[in-house]
Parts: sequence; C-alpha cells; structure tokens
Amino acid sequence: MRSLEEFGLINLLEDWCSFCEGVAVFDKSHFLGLLKEHSSNDELNVIFSHFPFSDILASRAAQVIASGTIEGSFYLLPASFASRDELVRLGGEWLSAQALICGEIDDVEISEICAGASVRFVSVDDLDSALRQDIPQHWIFDEVGDALRASRMSDSDQMYALLEALYGLAADYYLAWYIAGPLFKIDVDLEPYFRFWSAGGRCALTRKELMVSSRAASLN
Repeated sequence: MRSLEEFGLINLLEDWCSFCEGVAVFDKSHFLGLLKEHSSNDELNVIFSHFPFSDILASRAAQVIASGTIEGSFYLLPASFASRDELVRLGGEWLSAQALICGEIDDVEISEICAGASVRFVSVDDLDSALRQDIPQHWIFDEVGDALRASRMSDSDQMYALLEALYGLAADYYLAWYIAGPLFKIDVDLEPYFRFWSAGGRCALTRKELMVSSRAASLN
C-alpha cells in the first residue's frame, strides 16, 4: 500500500490510521466527519483497509457518496429526486424488505404489519406529523438497530468508531448499516432503503400504511 503522503492525506485520515493501528487513542466522535472530508476512492480504500471485506465496504461507501451531495448541507443529501410514482414504487420495495428483515430478527408483529400495509404518497407535513407519533416506524428502527449491534463481528473500539463515522456521513443509521453490512453476522438486505433514500424518499410506517414523501419538498 502506498503511503499517506503519496495520497496527500492529512489530519483526520492520519488520525484514523493511527487509531486503527493502535498507536493513538481518540473518542469515536472524533471521526464523525471522516467520510465527508475523505471521500475519494483512494481515501475510502485507506479508511476501510483496516477491516474485513474492505473492498465491499469501500464500494458501498463510494456508491452512497456518489448518489448524494453535501453542497449547502452539513450532511450528505440525495443529489436527485424521483417522481411521486417512483417513490411509491421504491417505498413498496423498502416495505417488502422490512417485512423480510423483521422475519430475520423474529419480530412477527411488525413483519405482519409490513405485509399488510399499503403505500401512499403524502405531504411533508403529514409525514412529519406521523413521525412524531409512537408508530411501527420507530419500533422497527429500534429492533433492527439492537439486532445489528448484537451481531457485530467485533466489539473493538475501531468498529464502534467506524459505525460512528458512517453515521456521520448522512446522519442516517440505515445508510450506515447498509455500508457496514458485511461486518454483521446477521444478513439483512438494506439495499432497498439505499435506493429509496437516493431517490429522495422519506417514509413513516404506521399500523396500516407506509407513508411516503419527498425530501425535495422539505428542502424548499
């Protein structure tokens, strides 16, 4: 592997390499901006070289980064926005994936909710109002998060820091878990969520439906 000097990489990436090599100690929050500051293919290869499945991890991170933009925002946002019909279609794919994920983690109740839910496009206000309620959207997030955290291949400080850095890219745990997928022992398919996100989709799962809206409206 070429040296960091050949890549011209400094500061946060140098800290990351020192941390992963065990020659420096940092709080995991130190690396929240790692992938926003160092997002070239060469830099991503260096970041993930300290973990198994580094090629897959770097490829997924590059895919997510290429689908978004940080211009005018502190976090990565989708770079394009699909039509209502396309968001409903992609939302349906994500809903089906959630039913399978709940089956994988043995959450029968939410799996049945997902299987019986319809998909409907709604206004941003209606979506935000639903998200303030105690709805299955929040239950499934907690269940999936707990299951994935319990199935990490490693409990090292470096693993914790990597997940924090992945979250810091877009402030989105589902995207972070999608990129880090090979590092979990359970197999959950989060690619449908990535496709939905990259099309500008937002959603709220209630007991009866998956409410879908566009991030484009919330940015105007």
